[in-house]
Amino acid sequence: MEDTCPFKKGETVTYRPSPKGWGLEANSFGSDSLVPGRSYRVAEIQKDNYVLVEGYTHPAGGLYWTEFSKS
Repeated sequence: MEDTCPFKKGETVTYRPSPKGWGLEANSFGSDSLVPGRSYRVAEIQKDNYVLVEGYTHPAGGLYWTEFSKS
């Protein structure tokens, strides 16, 4: 397993949440939910590990990169 995010800004990734990740995202009030299995474009990589996708805001910032896979 890699230690840092293998994705780059502009790349398309698919949201594949773990049970823990799904619970964290589902409890993020005031944000649009990501849809498991849907593809998204990477808007930003935060702190080398957190993926922020276009059209999605999360109160804590991006989601950990392991919640996504290459499309």
